[in-house]
Amino acid sequence: MRDFKFNFSKKNILIVGGSSGIGYSAAALFTKLGGNVIVTYKKNKSLEEFVKKNKDENIRIEKLDLTNDISIENLIEKVTTLDILINCASLVKGGVEYRIENFSDVVNVNLMGTLRICHAMLPKLAISRGNIINLTSINSRKANASIPAYASTKSGLESLTKSMAACWASHYVRVNSVAPGWIEGKTNDILTRELKDYNYHNRIPLKRLGKPDEVANVIVFLASKYASYITGATILVDGGFSIN
Repeated sequence: MRDFKFNFSKKNILIVGGSSGIGYSAAALFTKLGGNVIVTYKKNKSLEEFVKKNKDENIRIEKLDLTNDISIENLIEKVTTLDILINCASLVKGGVEYRIENFSDVVNVNLMGTLRICHAMLPKLAISRGNIINLTSINSRKANASIPAYASTKSGLESLTKSMAACWASHYVRVNSVAPGWIEGKTNDILTRELKDYNYHNRIPLKRLGKPDEVANVIVFLASKYASYITGATILVDGGFSIN
């Protein structure tokens, strides 16, 4: 039987929105496997939280605003070479997303922001024949009345992943997505009321929330050589929630 060993030594990895949650779990795992990791943050509070918990000097952190072209250009200058791009940054505004200005804000970060950074980093990824992994959401498959913008952008991002995979295969760049279900962390803190109102725990076949590490494991697989023939795919990590 083949012995699977993940090795990311000499690999340069950028995790957008990786200062906490799933992104940080992925960053920590990549560094344990030898990778050189940069994570990004937008708010100073996120930086403070990262500094407190981060004990791995291999993880660098840089500021990035996905809605600002100058901010993206500044980051490009700091990333010399790139093998793997992981997009974890997202915005959710809960029950106020039906307001046009709020809907627009979420679209600008979750969908357009992801396209901006992917397109900006494509030349570097083409040189390394690297890959991109976008985080979508189970909310693209299951209706949720209070987060129309978030759900719409995650559905759009899944389609965008397929389009980029088809287009950028000519550059030998793979593009896939991971769709987490209900995972412990800040997003679920925002949606705690819904978890209680709709009894989501009982609708998850595995009867529990997922952990960020469980999503990070799938991200690492998709980024590895063992997924070399996978592109345009979405892997659901949801404890079976989507099958109900």
